[in-house]
Amino acid sequence: MQFKHNYLAVLGLVAGGILLGTSSLTANASLTPSSTLPKTDMVDVSSWQGSLTAADYQTMANNGVKAVTIKATEGTGYTNPYLSQQVQYAQQAGLSVNFYHFAHFTSTAAAQSEAQNFIKAVQMVTSSKDVVMVVDFESSELGSLSKAQNDADLAAFDATLNQAGYNKTDLYTMASWLGVNIDTNAANNGWIADYPNNPTGSKYTSANAWQWASDYRFPSITQNLDVSQMNNDYYLNSTVGTPTNTATNTTPTTNSSSSSVISSSSSSSSSTTGSKSSTPGEIVKVPGPSGKQYSASRSKSVKLVWRSSMGRHAYKTTDGARYSKHLGYRYGFNSDMPDVTWYTDAHEKLYKKTTGKYYIYYHVKSADGQHGGWVWRGYLNK
Repeated sequence: MQFKHNYLAVLGLVAGGILLGTSSLTANASLTPSSTLPKTDMVDVSSWQGSLTAADYQTMANNGVKAVTIKATEGTGYTNPYLSQQVQYAQQAGLSVNFYHFAHFTSTAAAQSEAQNFIKAVQMVTSSKDVVMVVDFESSELGSLSKAQNDADLAAFDATLNQAGYNKTDLYTMASWLGVNIDTNAANNGWIADYPNNPTGSKYTSANAWQWASDYRFPSITQNLDVSQMNNDYYLNSTVGTPTNTATNTTPTTNSSSSSVISSSSSSSSSTTGSKSSTPGEIVKVPGPSGKQYSASRSKSVKLVWRSSMGRHAYKTTDGARYSKHLGYRYGFNSDMPDVTWYTDAHEKLYKKTTGKYYIYYHVKSADGQHGGWVWRGYLNK
């Protein structure tokens, strides 16, 4: 997580993503995938990881990552400038998305103010309250306070989140501070950082997660990352991200049957009446045209795995067609509108029963809101 180079240099700790726990005060060389290592269920990112691409998030998802916890804020005045982008990339990779705040508060009043900054930033990227809101408790000034003071400040921080409707909270801290500088509790089972020289097995099994390294390298990603092993599904129930990893990006089978995911027959597209939403995180729904065509067999051939809002991205396509969310209604073929720029606002994962494969569809609409539908992402070109 957020790393304070100035005071860590004095302490002689190792640069990475977070303070170290009690097991080790030396860094490993970059760790790479191995069957002997703990699981890489969760990765946390901040502006330090702002260079990660959408493809990098997909690589993490393909290599066992299920959730990403993103730094939203620090103190009372800082917001991660990459927050929106990182949420979008994580969503596109099918990862469950949660948020953390790097704390500096030394009083209950300051804790309440920092919580408000946290809430404001998260509400900029999603309207959902079903996310884990984590306080990153490691800053040097907190170590000089009594445990009683820190516990009271944390309670005030959480109470402010609760009052705003955020009831899933957690405490991130290093193992050496547990019971000394801060306590876990019923509302904060804990996300504990402890980096052994030779990480293996499980630790802190009563906590929600164990962060076991800050120097992990996923295939093709050249940046060290913090990785954690989860002990339960607490971080997987977010409605901002999606609770499962995306599967292979397989091209849907095209045939003349009406039960195929992408039909090969032709049809004229009709106009739609667009609808807009000013609520962050809400999927904007575009009704289908009056001339839409329905196929019950096509609709029954797929099963919804998840559906979520996503960021606005521009695409062109002349392939495939636009469908309703369960593919029952076909709104029109993209070849009939070759010059339209399509903008995304949602995505979904469908399971094709006849092939046993998974497909990711993006919900798109034209700039004027008059045309839209769900398109397989393999047909969309930026």
